[in-house]
Amino acid sequence: MSKRLTSRDDILEGAYALARRYGLSAISIRGVARECGISTGTVYNYFPSRDELVAAAAAELFSEAFYQEFCHPRPDESYLAYCERLFESLDERLSHTGADWLTQLQGLESGAREASRSRMNDLLQHMLKGLEHVLENDPAVVRDALTGDLETARVAKLTLDGIFDTVRRGEHDCRTLLALIERALY
Repeated sequence: MSKRLTSRDDILEGAYALARRYGLSAISIRGVARECGISTGTVYNYFPSRDELVAAAAAELFSEAFYQEFCHPRPDESYLAYCERLFESLDERLSHTGADWLTQLQGLESGAREASRSRMNDLLQHMLKGLEHVLENDPAVVRDALTGDLETARVAKLTLDGIFDTVRRGEHDCRTLLALIERALY
């Protein structure tokens, strides 16, 4: 194996590439070393365990799926259009990891699992704030509809939970969820 200089980011990109193609369960120290053209020892220099490598790759996967692309809604984008775009992005990126990607993360050792859970929670909070922002600024939403049990934060959480559940189940269609949101809010 030819040795070459590499960085933590290069190794993470190799792990991420494997996860995109084959799912999180395909990540191994040897596989990532092969993917990067480096020794397994080099991988261990940056990631002391497979679990830490998987957690880092999962965080990158989730970040790409919804954090980076959804930081700024498109001008005049409706809540429904934003939600549909979010679903399509998650479905496209996370369906390749297999329907059991959350289960795979639960199987990590406790330190890596907690780090992964913390990163995922940060990303989810970011997405919830984004959903709330888009919902609050959608001029077509009937303002009287956003009261009581349908307050903005609850609608955003229900929406995100529904989108994630649909992707997790491997379904490639969230039209029913979007139709219910449309009927309730527009």
